[in-house]
Amino acid sequence: MVMTATTAQAESTNAEDKESFNMAGYIFLAVAGFGWLFFLTLLGSAIYLIAKKSRQLYEPKHPVRCK
Repeated sequence: MVMTATTAQAESTNAEDKESFNMAGYIFLAVAGFGWLFFLTLLGSAIYLIAKKSRQLYEPKHPVRCK
């Protein structure tokens, strides 16, 4: 098998393309991970506030009375 300069250059360019694709994929995964982290943080804090509020019985400050 004879390897010419153009073949070697094509293989090195192909390897660089794969590396740049992998880097773009990792960047995309990092952005998606931060998005999910933000979403789950909001969801967790909402659940925490609802659980904290439901521990005590709600008593209205000014109850409506029927006449």
